[in-house]
Amino acid sequence: IFKNFSFLVSSYCLSYKYHSHPINVLQHQIFVPLIVWSSLGFLSLTPSFFSFPIPEMFKNVVFPNWALAMYLIYSVYYFILDAPVSLLYAPIQGFMLVTSSYVAHYVAYGKLILGIVYILSWVIQVNGHYVYEKRAPALLDNLPQAFIMAPFFVFLEGLFSLGFKKEFHDTVEKEIKIKVDAFHKSKKQ
Repeated sequence: IFKNFSFLVSSYCLSYKYHSHPINVLQHQIFVPLIVWSSLGFLSLTPSFFSFPIPEMFKNVVFPNWALAMYLIYSVYYFILDAPVSLLYAPIQGFMLVTSSYVAHYVAYGKLILGIVYILSWVIQVNGHYVYEKRAPALLDNLPQAFIMAPFFVFLEGLFSLGFKKEFHDTVEKEIKIKVDAFHKSKKQ
């Protein structure tokens, strides 16, 4: 059970009322993680500004800078929201941190690769909203949710497809259907 069930239900519903079309949902499941990955890569290029014990095997790719700070802040926040889900997601986030940092620092044209991934991911996502949802993206209504909660919700969506958190999923599906139907009804008037 979620510690913050009602907060998560309302936040998830707010986000996913903008993500009801299956193609747009699929685009987000692919491109939200790529935005996180490329953002971590760019942030890994920032100077170190705090002290943090880095395991020896990662010392050449993980630095105590904004990339690690973003990883830690997101991980702690997700842990507060739901510990089991955050513990499943933290290794994936860690993998994104290590691989994006490696690309940024050691791959020829790494910064170009990160930039292309970042820009292309945003273009595809925004396009998905206008083409499939027939509305502007959620980030225009709630910027923090778009950057902080979207990765968590995309991961949750993957867990839902495996049957995880069924009660939560059923609750939000009903709420989202009501909100999406109301939006489309208001557009017809």
